[in-house]
Amino acid sequence: MRLRPPRIRAALYRVARRLLARDVRDDLLQLLTTLAMSPLYCVPMVLFLTGAALTPLLLIGLPLLPLAMMLAGWIARFDRQRLYFLRELEIDMPVASPSSGWKDRLGRLFGRRAWRELSFTVVMLLWAMGAGGLVMMVLAAGLLLLLLPLLSPLLPDGASLLGVDIGTVLGATSAGVAGLALLMAGLWLGRPLARAESDLAIRMLGANQVDHLVRRMMDLEDSRSRMVDAAEQERQRIERDLHDGAQQRLLSVAMSLGRAKSRFDQDPDKARHLLTTAHEEAKAAMQELRDVTRGLHPAILTEQGMEPALAAIAARCPVPVELTVQLPERPSPRAEAVAYYVVSELLTNITKHAGADRATVKIYREDDLLRLRVSDDGIGGADADRGSGIHGLRDRVRAVDGHLTLSSPFGGPTVVDVTLPWRA
Repeated sequence: MRLRPPRIRAALYRVARRLLARDVRDDLLQLLTTLAMSPLYCVPMVLFLTGAALTPLLLIGLPLLPLAMMLAGWIARFDRQRLYFLRELEIDMPVASPSSGWKDRLGRLFGRRAWRELSFTVVMLLWAMGAGGLVMMVLAAGLLLLLLPLLSPLLPDGASLLGVDIGTVLGATSAGVAGLALLMAGLWLGRPLARAESDLAIRMLGANQVDHLVRRMMDLEDSRSRMVDAAEQERQRIERDLHDGAQQRLLSVAMSLGRAKSRFDQDPDKARHLLTTAHEEAKAAMQELRDVTRGLHPAILTEQGMEPALAAIAARCPVPVELTVQLPERPSPRAEAVAYYVVSELLTNITKHAGADRATVKIYREDDLLRLRVSDDGIGGADADRGSGIHGLRDRVRAVDGHLTLSSPFGGPTVVDVTLPWRA
């Protein structure tokens, strides 16, 4: 079955659109900028080898060694920014040891991270000349062959390329087809080579397992100290609220009951009034005790699970709350407790500060993660740097290897996304 010209044009259009897509252009731009930086990659290696060769000769080349190390570090930082600008690729910085004196600075200058950055410039020089040069040659040869049909009238008779007579229409057309194939091959090569280069940069410039462990230990120490402070503040809040609120009301209840008991026989109406007052004070004390224990682990969470516990919070919230819980089974008790506390605190913040007409709480499972999203249609403008509330929630979430993100532009909406390990 012969393809009609419209079908051929449609097929060629799809191929051209795929080959000229944005990600293909980004891959080629990454490889070409790497090739363009090859002279810069060469400088630290030349300086270091020159310094190493001249140092035995009266220490003449000694100043070149730290200069090569510093230049390699600058190039590595520039490459991180380049990959982020081109591919939005974030490379975690290795943990830097604190430098308090010249010995620490010297050790940092010739430390493990500095040697990795110097090695990176050498490897990237070889990579640029190999991968970048290969793609550049394939694209240049393909473009040249593709233009031969247009240049064939200008070629002398008998002109040949690789044994093919390109002075004729058939030979020039064959060269153009070969050029198109080379262009497609060059564009296709960009994707795996760019990915390989990105992986190489991550391995050589990014944080390794030791850096991750050190950063993890530092984060845990920081979050632990903040959690201890938060627990102390919470204890003081409970003690203060119990002393100033519920304790005073219970004392008033006891005094009213004592006065009613002494007047029950002499003045029944006054005793009945005192009993009514004591009853109202007892109900107010119960409400204050609920407020004091807000956010603590309730019995309904342990016995019935997250959905009934959160439904009770939503029912007490003055702002209407749309609650959606999609959990096939219960997560770990620690994950349940953290999720309950986060939702409780966020709904309290919405009530106090958001000026919202409606709030939404959605909780669901995604793979091995417990995901929850709390949003409102309030005024927005929430900033984690201006208050301790979000900081405390973030510390509580990070303590179980979770993650909390806040989006709150002025004018709303405010959205808080929390990710917790299912088996935290």
